[in-house]
Amino acid sequence: MFDLKCKKIDCEYNKNYNCNAREIEIEKGTECETYKKCDTEETEEKIDQPAIRKNIEVGCSADCIFNRQFECAANGITVEPCLSANCPNCATYLPR
Repeated sequence: MFDLKCKKIDCEYNKNYNCNAREIEIEKGTECETYKKCDTEETEEKIDQPAIRKNIEVGCSADCIFNRQFECAANGITVEPCLSANCPNCATYLPR
């Protein structure tokens, strides 16, 4: 997956709203298990689009139409902060 946006600005892997992790795991419904809280938050309001984007593996156990044998088959996903607790959630989730 080449297009992985993240709005969880206090995550260690968030770089200008782009996920910089080597791979991520979506579990517990739609919760991003790769999230790691960092000490500083991104404050920039733009989304940089690097010229060369790395391919990120996205593992998924959600009951979603994009889940293909526990890997995400979507062209891109967006991870957003959840309304309760501290977890980020996959906003691209579409139930089967």
